[in-house]
Amino acid sequence: MQLPDPASAQDSILIVDFGSQVTQLIARRIRETGVYCEIHPFQSAAAAFAAMQPKGVIFSGGPASVTDEGSPRAPQEIIDSGLPILAICYGQQTFCLQLGGKVEGGHHREFGRADIEVLEPSALYDGIWNVGSKYQVWMSHGDRVTELPAGFKVMATSPNAPFAIAGDESRKYYTTMFHPEVVHTPDGGKLLANFVHNIVGLKSDWNMSAYRQKMVEKIRAQVGSGKVLCALSGGVDSSVAAVLIHEAIGD
Repeated sequence: MQLPDPASAQDSILIVDFGSQVTQLIARRIRETGVYCEIHPFQSAAAAFAAMQPKGVIFSGGPASVTDEGSPRAPQEIIDSGLPILAICYGQQTFCLQLGGKVEGGHHREFGRADIEVLEPSALYDGIWNVGSKYQVWMSHGDRVTELPAGFKVMATSPNAPFAIAGDESRKYYTTMFHPEVVHTPDGGKLLANFVHNIVGLKSDWNMSAYRQKMVEKIRAQVGSGKVLCALSGGVDSSVAAVLIHEAIGD
């Protein structure tokens, strides 16, 4: 599908995908807040960023090690943009590294439930979590940040993730070692909603029905009087495409 015209996607979130198995869940959580978002792999994220002109950016997790040569990095254009950024797991690691922090491997690998302790107030969990209390999250990481970039501070910690939440609120940079997008982080959806609404400043003015109608109109305009060959695998993507095409042009 072609990227939308910049004028039609001003109030949007770009999700930069580093190969996480649960990146689609980030998009689902964002869309549940009534905000439009798109996922683009890190290799093409710079072009997507220029085309979308989003209001905020989320870096996903990923299976690679930041310490390996040639491992994925976030486009510098995004980091230099001054936009609010939320970086998750691998996203936290590469973001901190690219800003001058340090990441090391060889620490205790962590996969599963963990309890983090909130150390100080933050806009990321304002109205959700209280300072001094502990909350359940879901961890899945091997490497971890060992030195934060200049301007960053620790906001929450856990025994195996000293920088469970860290960021620079003056620049609206937030990073989490845990995954807020999965159901095993019970308050994760609320954290993501805080990011898009209270930090990025977007309203809940998008819904799937409006997007569906927009795509139907776009398909009609693109097809015109032509015919379409649809390859249907039975998966979600091709099934949705088939339904939209049928609605737009019939048989």
